[in-house]
Amino acid sequence: MSQAKVDKYKEEKKNRAKIMKRNKIKKAIGIFIAALGLGAIIGIPVGKKIYSYEKEKAARNATITALDFDDWFNKKWAGSYSSLFANAQALQDMLNSSTATDADAEEEYIDDEDLDVEDIEVEGDEIDGESFEIDPEDVEFEE
Repeated sequence: MSQAKVDKYKEEKKNRAKIMKRNKIKKAIGIFIAALGLGAIIGIPVGKKIYSYEKEKAARNATITALDFDDWFNKKWAGSYSSLFANAQALQDMLNSSTATDADAEEEYIDDEDLDVEDIEVEGDEIDGESFEIDPEDVEFEE
């Protein structure tokens, strides 16, 4: 061997511990980066899937208090439907004033005493021309 090769060999032998330590550190860093990359490739889609499943599960099982629902319903009603019925009270008052009074309604009331059973014509399954059916389950017998 030439003197240059011998000197190089002695230098490598002298620094061998440092070189091996440096190579071990590089190898560990490489493995760590590879594991981190593999974890990201597998973990991100799996994590998103788990997160969306848990979010959906929480939404399915979500409960609210009656006050929260009442507030939401009132806001929803006010925003969507209250304008349709804004004049409802005025319309109701107008209808009530144009309809029959209570006194008129009492005059038109038919008392049971005024009704004669003999006036009802029964033919087959028709009473006064209107057909009917009797469900046997609805009939109750007294003992």
